Amino acid sequence: MMIRRCLFFVFVFVFIQINAQHTNLTLSHDVNLIYEQEINASEIHSSFRPLIKSTVNREVNTDSLHLLEFSNKWTKWHKRKLFSEHLIIIKGEDYKVTASPIIHFSKGKEMESEANTFTNTRGFVIEGDIGKTVSFYSSFTENQAIFPNYLDANIKHTKVIPGQGYAREFKETGFDYAMASGYVGIKPSKHFVVQFGHGKHFIGDGYRSLLLSDNAFNYPFLRIQTSFWKLQYTNLYAEMQDINYFENNGIDNYDQMGYAKKYISSHYLSTNVNSKLTIGIFESVIWRVNYAPGAKGFDVNYLNPIALFRPLEYSINSPDNALVGINAKYKLPLKSYFYGQLVLDEFSLNEMKSGNDWYGSKYGYQLGAKMYDAIGLENLTLQAEYNLVRPYTYAHHDPRQNYAHYNQPLAHPLGANFSEKLFIINYRKDRWVARAQIMMAKYGDKIKGDPTSYGKDIYMSTGEFEEPSGFIHAGRPSDFGIAMYQGNLTKINYLQLNIGYLINPSINFKIDFSIVKRDLVSESDEVNTMFYSIGLKTDLFNHYYDF
Repeated sequence: MMIRRCLFFVFVFVFIQINAQHTNLTLSHDVNLIYEQEINASEIHSSFRPLIKSTVNREVNTDSLHLLEFSNKWTKWHKRKLFSEHLIIIKGEDYKVTASPIIHFSKGKEMESEANTFTNTRGFVIEGDIGKTVSFYSSFTENQAIFPNYLDANIKHTKVIPGQGYAREFKETGFDYAMASGYVGIKPSKHFVVQFGHGKHFIGDGYRSLLLSDNAFNYPFLRIQTSFWKLQYTNLYAEMQDINYFENNGIDNYDQMGYAKKYISSHYLSTNVNSKLTIGIFESVIWRVNYAPGAKGFDVNYLNPIALFRPLEYSINSPDNALVGINAKYKLPLKSYFYGQLVLDEFSLNEMKSGNDWYGSKYGYQLGAKMYDAIGLENLTLQAEYNLVRPYTYAHHDPRQNYAHYNQPLAHPLGANFSEKLFIINYRKDRWVARAQIMMAKYGDKIKGDPTSYGKDIYMSTGEFEEPSGFIHAGRPSDFGIAMYQGNLTKINYLQLNIGYLINPSINFKIDFSIVKRDLVSESDEVNTMFYSIGLKTDLFNHYYDF
C-alpha cells in the first residue's frame, strides 16, 4: 500500500510541472495555539480544518509567526537540525521539499496494577510545493505500544487504536499498528483549492466537534474549497469502512475483499456575517454499498456540489442517513470568543413541543468559550466547553449507515446519550509548555446481558433489524419516553497534566511528562485509574484518550 502511495506521489512530481503553499496546517490543537490568536483576529474562515496554508497566509504569515516565537540562533548545521529546522530541506526557484522523522519513545506506569506502559513510534513526514499550483504531503508511522488497562480494554473491544488504525497483537499485552496519510493539493485559480488523498478533517472552533472530528481513523477523501467575497464553501467526499461487517455476517473471502464500504458526501458553507460573527451551515449524507448483485454502490446523485440532501433524499426515495448542523463563532473583547454547534440527525418540532421524549429527537449541541493571553499573561489560554448529545443521534436503523468509520464515531468519542464538561488550560513560556485538562462526562451505557440499545453505542440499530447472518438487533426500548442517560448511568472524571520542553518547533518535537487520573463510576462497576509517562515525541497528531 505504501509503495503504491509513494509511486503515486512520484508520478505527480514528474508529470505535473505546473510557489504557493497549498499544504495544510496540522490538526494538532497543541501546534495550532501558535497561530490561533492571529487567525481568530482576522477574517479567515477557521472552522473547517485542517486550514490550508495558502488561504491562511493571505492574512497571517504562519512561517513568520513560527520564526518570531522560536528564533533560530544556531549557526552550526547539527544544532539547527536538532533545535530549529526540518532534517531535510530541498529548495529551488519554484519548488521546496521538507522531510523529518517522526518518533515517540515513552515509558510509563499504571499505579493500581503496577503495569508498565510504553510507546515506540518510528516514521517520517514529507511535504512540499511545486510551482505555484501543486503541493503534497505524506506521513507514515509504525508503532508498538502497551496501554493502560482502560485503553487496552477499549482496543480489544473495537479492534482499533483510537484514531490510529487496526490493532494487531504485539507480544503478550501490547499492540502493533501503522498509520499512513497523504494528499496532493492543486490550486487551479485564486478561488479554488482541490485536495485528494487519505486523512482526517475537523469542523468547529472547539476541542470537540459534533459535526465532524478527527476522532476516527484516516479515510480516502476529495476536498474542494471555494472562497469568494465573505463566503467559503467546502465539498468533502469520503469513503468510510465498517471493519466488522463481512466477518460478522459470514461472507466468504472477506479477508480478500477488504472492509465493507460506505460513502459520505458533505457540504459546509461558512460566512462572515460581520467582523465579529461567523456562521457555518453543514449537511452530510451517509450511504452504504449494497453487496448484493446489481445493487447500489456509489450514488452519483450525491456528487451534486450544491444539493440540499433532505430534498434530494425524498426525490430519489432514499433510505440513507443525513445530518444537518450549524457552527457559530462570535468574537469578544479581550482576545476571546464564544463558539457553539447544533447537530440535527432527526427532528420533529411537533414531537418536541409534545414533551413525549420521542426517540427520533436526535440532536446535540455545543457551547464554549476561549480566551488568549488570559488575565494579562502572555501565552496563557483558557477554554471551557459543554457538549450534549441525545440518545440515538448518529445511529441508524441499518447500523452500517451510522455516522462512524473504522469502529469509531466520526464526531464525539462518546457517541451519543451523553453530556460533557471540559476545562483546558495551556501555557507557554519560551520553549516550556504546560497543559491541564479536566473532563467530566455522564452517559447512559449498555446494560450487561441486555441486548436493548439505550442510545450511546451508535453501532447498534435504533430499531429491530436483521443482519444477513440472521442476527437480530433488539433496537430501542420504546418510541417515547426516551430520557437522557437511560441505560447504565455512568460518570467519568478525567484529569490530565502535561509539562514539556519544546526541542524543535518545526516538527513539535518535545520532551513530555504526562500524568492522568481517570475515575469511572457506573451502576454496575467502578474503575479508578492513575498512570504517568515520560518520553520524547514528535507531537503532530491529536490522540483522544479522554473518554
